[in-house]
Amino acid sequence: MTLTPLQVHDLPERRGRSSIGGASLIGVGTAVPELCWPQRRIADAMADLWNLSGDSRLRWERIVAASGIEQRHAVLPFTEIPKLTTAQRMNLYERFAPDLACRAAIAALAQAGVSAHRITDLIIVSCTGFSAPGVDVSLVRALGLPRTVRRTVIGFMGCFGAINGLRAAVGACAADPNAMVLMVCVELCSLHLQQEVNAQTMVASALFADGAAAAVLRSSDTGRYETDHAHAIVDGMSPALGRVTLGSSRLVDAQRDAMTWRITDAGFVMSLSRSVPAVLGRELDTFVRDASPATPATFVIHPGGPGILDAADAALRPFDHRGVACSRDVLRRFGNMSSGTVLFVLKETLRQGLPLPMMLLAFGPGLTLECVTLEK
Repeated sequence: MTLTPLQVHDLPERRGRSSIGGASLIGVGTAVPELCWPQRRIADAMADLWNLSGDSRLRWERIVAASGIEQRHAVLPFTEIPKLTTAQRMNLYERFAPDLACRAAIAALAQAGVSAHRITDLIIVSCTGFSAPGVDVSLVRALGLPRTVRRTVIGFMGCFGAINGLRAAVGACAADPNAMVLMVCVELCSLHLQQEVNAQTMVASALFADGAAAAVLRSSDTGRYETDHAHAIVDGMSPALGRVTLGSSRLVDAQRDAMTWRITDAGFVMSLSRSVPAVLGRELDTFVRDASPATPATFVIHPGGPGILDAADAALRPFDHRGVACSRDVLRRFGNMSSGTVLFVLKETLRQGLPLPMMLLAFGPGLTLECVTLEK
């Protein structure tokens, strides 16, 4: 069909919103491995493993001191990983990822007040491991999800994967007025610590950790639920925490290789250009204005690292930059857990009662900026 100029003019403007109906967030859950070490202890152990001395040791000490991290969780001691092959690392992922994902899912379902048998769609997000049958099949069995649950796996998209997962959930809810979606991010970043020492591996080794986060979303057309009382439960289900928009995405064409995530014979290797914080700082103001018709009251920012948070903080000051402190707190207590970290921040902003609308922002390879908004 050919559109006339008048018809083109009459098309709705794309402003980052989902269609009528869409998805309501009703639960968020998080989980971390039981093993936890102070950042200082991890730093000393890695320095010994790498045999650092002189200027190399001082450089590593500066990177660690600037990380803004006090402790990190992992499924195994950090020093046990660097010499492993990719196959060995994937065996460990298959061993540890399902249980961690299950714990986050149980927490999200509990907050939502939803029984596992009511889930119609399961979305798994991960960029740190592969297996088939994978985490999705393991969760069907462990949680007692229906064997008819529609399963989607979103892989290797990096730190903005949770945004893609939420967007997929919005689509599922828009397509089915009875949809009940469980979205789970699980990342074992520690499995990709490297034996080779350079600036890139030092930065990654100082930042990344393991964790899982989950969200439960229902179709906004599913019945009528009272949302005025934060602690009320209607018909056995928690009230909506907010309505999730379809969100927006932007590729920064000139920065395609500023952040990469590639598979090698010794695990997955990240490269991160020093230019990334400055680029994000330049792009964020316009991206936020274009992505949302209403000015966000709170920002839920993926804490990729201290430099990225500093750049975001500066760029978002015209918007009052409320919420950045929650991102810094999550980075301090957990480190960067890749895709699920933004849900850890969301959980903290909701706990503190920060106001809606909240814009969830995350960044990753491409160079890509992604967002969705949680609205009233």
